[in-house]
Amino acid sequence: MRLSHRVGTRASPEQVWSVLGRPQRWPEFDVALRRVRGATGEARTGQHLMAVVRGLPVAVPVDVVEALPTRRLVLRVASFPGMAHEVTTEVVPRLRGGCTLSVRVVTDGLLARPAALPVWALSALTTRLLASRCDRAAADQQGRLSA
Repeated sequence: MRLSHRVGTRASPEQVWSVLGRPQRWPEFDVALRRVRGATGEARTGQHLMAVVRGLPVAVPVDVVEALPTRRLVLRVASFPGMAHEVTTEVVPRLRGGCTLSVRVVTDGLLARPAALPVWALSALTTRLLASRCDRAAADQQGRLSA
């Protein structure tokens, strides 16, 4: 099952990566996460992390399949037995400033079809919260430069 979202932000790719590229910051925009264990510094290709779920005493494995700073982050998430996701976030600069976040979620496993709507809704919310978080950071930085 493939799901996708596209959202624009006034933030530069570097500003987006300062949030997206740091696993310890993922709970700032992913409402399902309380914290990420094993996360220090920027995401690196081949990194193995554990994402601690908010509200439950559960941690799920997250593998960083590809990390290209300011451009792309690909994660493999083993949500629970019978379902896994590959989440690809592309950061595409726009000609007039800012960038577009393009997120694709590929879900597979026995439970992929029944989970499609909740996965789609959560990934849509996460994408929009990431864009909003980056917009605020860009506005704050612009305000400091103007002052």
